[in-house]
Amino acid sequence: MARTRTHAEDERRIYPLLAYQADPIRESVKWLGRKWTLLILRDMAFLKLTRFGQILRNNPGLTPRVLARRLRQMQEEGLVERLVADEKVAYRLTSRGEDAVFILLAFLRYGIRHHLPPQVARDAESKS
Repeated sequence: MARTRTHAEDERRIYPLLAYQADPIRESVKWLGRKWTLLILRDMAFLKLTRFGQILRNNPGLTPRVLARRLRQMQEEGLVERLVADEKVAYRLTSRGEDAVFILLAFLRYGIRHHLPPQVARDAESKS
């Protein structure tokens, strides 16, 4: 008599493919998890910083070389676009970059709840 597979056996056959080959979380972390990327997105989305110097000044410890590299990588990923007008360079979030803002909002919520003193967190949550 043929034995039928259990649900657990079926899951073991499906999940390794997802976990190791086609995991969207892994791919997202690969691009968004690079050092400074989320902070650059934060500056562009929430603070409306668009110029290289503005972003650099707002992030102590970030060097011009790393910022230039990160902005190039973010362009390659399609998160930002580089705009040149009248010999001035600015950066703007693409629709893909704007989608990443939801991740920043989740980080913001987590940070307010778990990394602020309790009274400051309560005040911040009551305002939202």
